Amino acid sequence: MRLRFWVSLTAVGVIAGCIGFGLTELMHFIQHTTFGYHAGSFREGVAQAAPIRRWWALLACGVVAGFGWWALHRFGKPLVPIGKSLKQPQQGVPVRTTFVHALLQIITVGMGSPLGREVAPREMSVAAATAWLRRVKLNDDEARMLLACASAAGLTAVYNTPMAATVFALETMVLVINAANIAAVALTVLTATAVSRLLLGDLVQYPLPVLEIPHAALPFAVVAGLGAALLAHVFKKSTARLPLQAYGSLKLAWLAVGAFALIGLLAGSFPEILGNGKAGNQLEFAGMLTGGDSLMLLAAKFIAVWLALAAGAFGGLITPSMMMGSTFTAAWLPLWNAYLPNVPTATASVIGAAAMLGIMQRMPLTAVLFLLELTRQPAALLFPLLLAVGAGWLVQKKAV
Repeated sequence: MRLRFWVSLTAVGVIAGCIGFGLTELMHFIQHTTFGYHAGSFREGVAQAAPIRRWWALLACGVVAGFGWWALHRFGKPLVPIGKSLKQPQQGVPVRTTFVHALLQIITVGMGSPLGREVAPREMSVAAATAWLRRVKLNDDEARMLLACASAAGLTAVYNTPMAATVFALETMVLVINAANIAAVALTVLTATAVSRLLLGDLVQYPLPVLEIPHAALPFAVVAGLGAALLAHVFKKSTARLPLQAYGSLKLAWLAVGAFALIGLLAGSFPEILGNGKAGNQLEFAGMLTGGDSLMLLAAKFIAVWLALAAGAFGGLITPSMMMGSTFTAAWLPLWNAYLPNVPTATASVIGAAAMLGIMQRMPLTAVLFLLELTRQPAALLFPLLLAVGAGWLVQKKAV
């Protein structure tokens, strides 16, 4: 591989780190402005906002989502998914349209959309890599690798998870594991991580004490994985035909307004459903909810995500998947603990989040590393996470 290629990887890593910083700051500004708080977490800010303010915020979010994406589909160039761009690497993605598409995702998540924020920095980083390719000529293999590395760099730029992002690229996009590919991905991801840490700090998304991992956590992890596979199957079946109208249709725009208004009503009782799902995970990982509370929060988040997807909103499913996994596992944990050796709520919730993420997003190895890095837990957690994700993955593969 040529020097030009390695320089391109480094440049894209720097750009992705800056994109991660910019989008993170923009999202925080929108959150503070929308819900009227100046300090504390998003969960605390939304909880202190009056229910009527949450409803108005989500109604406004529906207007932005519905008519923003209607205009993008009506007047912009056709969107190209990241996976498809790897099949035509010299063309990449439409730069301006993709930038606007990513900005809409961040704006709506900041306003309370229940979808994730991780797709936006990935898409914007791939768009930046596409713009780079139009000025610096690379061959097809190099261009394809640059786009894949840009996508992974965008992921680590907002979540500070370099190991998981590296495996993510290899597991879901590159697919061929050799020394050159590993080096290329690692260079881009580590560069983006370094830039992001310089600008945002070495952030830990879920700062937790070291989790207790009793022997019972191992059989529990297997059951949690099976449960996550069942929940993932239900979710995929229920969302298979969404959105309810064609993209670019004015009917879909008005549907978004109504759907987000309903999400706002739900948020009156369950403020934790707003945003990508971090709020719910924080409660579960801290062991702050009962089994009944977890079940109700799971149902509310499931409905909120379904409504957003039905209305044609875009966004990631990484953190929403984690939240559905953590709340689902915590919901039936009291039954387990009533008859079998006890498993702490925090440990069970982290295991459930990893299992659901790995199955829903089809990235089992990435999910394990992602949870380890998000929580900064020691390697002792690796075994139950692998058991949970592996059990769920095997059941899912056999069911397909």
